[in-house]
Amino acid sequence: MKIVVVNAFARGNRGDAALLSVALQQLERAYPGARISIAGFEEPGEWPSFDGVPNIGSIRRYVGDEQARRITRISRKAVAALLGLLAALPGGGPLLKAVAPLLPREMRAELRALAGADLVLSLGGGYLNGKADFASDLSIGFLLLPLWLARRFGVPVVLAPQSCGPFPTRTQRLLMRRVLAFSRRVVAREEISIARLTEAGVPGANLIRGVDSAFAFQGNSVRPWRQELGIAPEAELVLVTARQFLDRAAQAAYEAAMAAAVRHLVDRGCQVVLVPQVTCTFQEDDDRIVNRRIAALLDTPGLHVVDDETIDHHEIFALYGAADFILGTRFHSVIFGLIAGVPCAAVEYDHKTRGIMADLGLGHWVVRMAEARPDTLVPLMDRLLTEGAAYREHLCEVIPAYAARAEEFVGQLLADVPGPVRR
Repeated sequence: MKIVVVNAFARGNRGDAALLSVALQQLERAYPGARISIAGFEEPGEWPSFDGVPNIGSIRRYVGDEQARRITRISRKAVAALLGLLAALPGGGPLLKAVAPLLPREMRAELRALAGADLVLSLGGGYLNGKADFASDLSIGFLLLPLWLARRFGVPVVLAPQSCGPFPTRTQRLLMRRVLAFSRRVVAREEISIARLTEAGVPGANLIRGVDSAFAFQGNSVRPWRQELGIAPEAELVLVTARQFLDRAAQAAYEAAMAAAVRHLVDRGCQVVLVPQVTCTFQEDDDRIVNRRIAALLDTPGLHVVDDETIDHHEIFALYGAADFILGTRFHSVIFGLIAGVPCAAVEYDHKTRGIMADLGLGHWVVRMAEARPDTLVPLMDRLLTEGAAYREHLCEVIPAYAARAEEFVGQLLADVPGPVRR
């Protein structure tokens, strides 16, 4: 059994890294001894493997490589678009195999892996969404390209639990409908994703509800974070994650509100740690940049800033487990906390936050990012600290069953793709 995992991002996004670890473990349980490869967003020469599984790179990474000159990226995207057009022609599979030797090494490697696969799994996440612009049309096109190519090779495609939409342009809806209509299964993490996929025209027979795979993640680090940070075992520890997302004025207001919440928590006697959930160079998606700006608004001895990009997803999971409370904008920081039984308040920048928190009966602990102000965040954190015991009891009741649902994906895989395909 040969399996290719596509649309894996970078390990600097520790939520996505956890999703990839879980996906690889679940694939191994479903198909023991399978030969798995990752067509991811990490340069294969620098990052040849993840959890012992080879990374072959991807067309998407190659065409979007920010180290290449703009004209080079444009030419690469043109070649990738041509592959998509060739796949649409009658006999597209044989045509693609014929042109494979002419392609650059990384593009050729993914194309041949897809052609020889028995299953293509699109990693779970929240990447299938767009704005009303051409850049988003292109982004969705390149994300769907490996699924489209696999379909033309006759390889079954499954999408692991996703948050999808919105798709504001006709092009995006057409791409989603055309490609996902032929998938064996699309698993959505929330009801709103089901609705948005249905609106795009994806057949309902292909869609099912699932649970974010991160709820099946089990970290293996025992790093003594409190000791390293100089925080006493009895101190009340609050972890905070923030991110860049809004336009300049709104982003500044959000960061000021987060700073006000941190100042208030320190004034209450808490120890607060700003945590970088994501430290990726691509498009400067690096939480440390935001954390430094928030820290610059404060002059408080109870504030700690973690600034280490080498921390992996297991180590950061251990950090969340050491906390008493979490104020999280990065939603996988919230999920890591919930798994560990830590009460969390979430700042919502995407519908996945409210959808999943509502699933858990925690929708009232969410505030929209654009509405994050001192007068919303400070009372929310006061209430979180006051109601912490009841919150923890609620987590003990709901998290085990919810996490068990995340493990049901193994059975779903076997039901949709029982074994190697015959072509």
